[in-house]
Amino acid sequence: MRLLLLVSLALMMIGCASAPTETEADLVALDKSWAAAVVANDVASLEKLCAPDLIYAHSDGQVDTQEEYLNRLRKKTSNYQAIDISKSSAKLYGNTAVVNARAFFRVLADGNQINNDIAYTHVYMKRDGEWKLIAHQAARIPPSM
Repeated sequence: MRLLLLVSLALMMIGCASAPTETEADLVALDKSWAAAVVANDVASLEKLCAPDLIYAHSDGQVDTQEEYLNRLRKKTSNYQAIDISKSSAKLYGNTAVVNARAFFRVLADGNQINNDIAYTHVYMKRDGEWKLIAHQAARIPPSM
């Protein structure tokens, strides 16, 4: 009986080890696809990526819901010309992932050109087998850093 239990546990562990799992690099790549979709103004892709309960905190302190954020893009109130990610990292915590990145944003917002070095954090949650962006928090980096 003990042998059967040990064999069963060993087989379960082998099955778990061979199951496909996301890596931190996969989450960094997913986050880069977010940046590419924003610059391309690909609202359809962003609708799929962003959770309905998204909290999107801009670097100027304004906080948007998913719908407000996507409407800015639809109306081109904020026209993202470039998001150049210089470094990023991800940490996985089960069905949650945190991505920290530093990027240079070039945005035409309400007719004003804005160029900012930004540090941001994205929180993704796996829902129904897909990663969804549930939170965005950005902060401007002063030029001296």
